[in-house]
Amino acid sequence: MNRIRTAAVALVTAFSALALPAGAATPAFAASTAVTPINMASFTTTHPNDGDSVRLRAILRNTNRYALTTWYDTVKNYDAQSGAYLDFGGTGENNIRPSAAETVGLAVSLKLGVYQTGNNSNPSPTTADAKAKTIRLISSLAERHLANTAGGWGNGWQTAHWAAMAGLAGWLMWDDLSTTDRELVRKMVESEANRFNNYTVPYYRTATGTFVTPGDTKAEENAWNAQILQVATAMMPDHANYATWMRKSIELEVSASARPQDLTNSTVVNGKAVSSWIKGSNVNSDGTVVNHSIVHPDYMESIAFNATSGLTYSLARKATPQAALFNADVVYDGLVDLNFTAGQNPYSADPTMTHTNATPGGTIYKTGSSDVYYPNGNDWGLQRRMQFATLDVFADAFGFDDLASRKGAYWEGYHEQKVLDMQNRYTDGHTYAGNYNDANSEDTYAGREEWVAHHAGWAYLARWLKFQGAITMTNQAY
Repeated sequence: MNRIRTAAVALVTAFSALALPAGAATPAFAASTAVTPINMASFTTTHPNDGDSVRLRAILRNTNRYALTTWYDTVKNYDAQSGAYLDFGGTGENNIRPSAAETVGLAVSLKLGVYQTGNNSNPSPTTADAKAKTIRLISSLAERHLANTAGGWGNGWQTAHWAAMAGLAGWLMWDDLSTTDRELVRKMVESEANRFNNYTVPYYRTATGTFVTPGDTKAEENAWNAQILQVATAMMPDHANYATWMRKSIELEVSASARPQDLTNSTVVNGKAVSSWIKGSNVNSDGTVVNHSIVHPDYMESIAFNATSGLTYSLARKATPQAALFNADVVYDGLVDLNFTAGQNPYSADPTMTHTNATPGGTIYKTGSSDVYYPNGNDWGLQRRMQFATLDVFADAFGFDDLASRKGAYWEGYHEQKVLDMQNRYTDGHTYAGNYNDANSEDTYAGREEWVAHHAGWAYLARWLKFQGAITMTNQAY
């Protein structure tokens, strides 16, 4: 049976099964598309100053510096464009996702007061310049979305993820956006959220054990699609589709982390038994996931995409649905404690799984080290650590490290320090060496630097919200 954290559920025992969190809109009377801005006055302006938080701020500031100098001016050459809205050169992933990812790191820094201009050896633009560039990125992403421009990007396989990042950034920077740009952002978020009103949730494996998509979990896909619904419901709590969005978000979150045994799981999560929420599974019984036809630790990060729900609702001063943490403890424990025996392949039921576990075997996380063991290798490169650092911060902030023998706070320092050491090789603050498209690259993904930026933004926002005492959970029905 899935472990639903007792402490989290206890936070909401005062709510009845159908009660709404304090301040939440009543869906039955929802009629407004208006965005409710983040009430920053409800938070303190202080920051955590423990060693981990200081290091995490340094990582985030490095991503800011790179984004606003080398990346903006040279890699993307955005400074050469004179139009009110940037032209991203197309509507595909490599055109849109990198800029959307950068907006998260920048908006978190600017909104929380983390951004720094640096010094003579590590120069960064002024705060005013940083804000102007960030707003231009956000507004341009929104304006180029098909909800606002015919033929624009959107309504695609991964576009909910891009819109969720740009939408979160837009919401964070809401007070600085023009009236026109606010409406562009709102329509982008609303459009991507409405795609899922009648969406059929996909699965890696059916209830009878048949592999629908061999070698390709739908864990991350379902989790990133849930993200746009997290943002939409936090931003627009009075929208007519609020209840529809919320229920679909919960279904996607539960399905993203569902294991085969959950098809008979009677635990009630946000109003329904787990078995009633799902029609298949996307995670193996031991907490691992299969993607690219390998056991892929990078895709075990789908639990972080679910947990970003805790960022949006905590910013809105509302409780986070318990579904956001469903099976997160199991998956995280799979990173920390699951032992892999070299030469074995316990996943051969999937016909695409022809790999055996590489030597030396053992656990994915390595005690006392930033090293990571990839049982079947990693086609994204072997020097990725920011996704694990983010998971560690989330595990600590949201408490889903309860099964792990060593907690998120233990692992965070190792994984973050690896990232910071990599960044400290370069004066502009970027992370990776070499060409991304080299098979031997530290990270082969084209948007690797931007990927570090949004993870750093998510991680620091989680740390700050925990410090603010803003994170609560609810198991209410919607």
